[in-house]
Amino acid sequence: METSREYQVDVECQVNGTVKVSAVIFNNDIEVSSYSCLKNLDKNAWSAEHLFLAAVETSYMSAFFNSAQHKGIRLKKFKSSARASILVSGEFSEITDIVLRPIVSIEKSNQINKTLKIFSLCKEYCLVVNALKVRLHIFPTVRVEQ
Repeated sequence: METSREYQVDVECQVNGTVKVSAVIFNNDIEVSSYSCLKNLDKNAWSAEHLFLAAVETSYMSAFFNSAQHKGIRLKKFKSSARASILVSGEFSEITDIVLRPIVSIEKSNQINKTLKIFSLCKEYCLVVNALKVRLHIFPTVRVEQ
């Protein structure tokens, strides 16, 4: 069964340089830098590159949650760190690699191998990652918490 969804995000830039990203369905805005983090970094606002990396990381997390639920893994906690490598030349710049370091806590020690396998499989179901031409490297950690 095929379904279709649409998402809308709005950007508004004020004369003073303040940029807000919003979506009709949310009550809060995100302040975004009007500069690329490759040039000037506004320490009080997210850059487009930070938002991009957050989209990759949360898309991977969602794919992991969905796969883990289908495989009967009971998660206690999920924490992740993401880092992007950007190649900058005089003519262009591109993100070449993204490293994800997810840390997952599960309830049962007999599910460690199954959980590790899900990390490699869920990359295929990660919508944002599949739309990119970037190398994704995943270094997972699985912990058991009672």
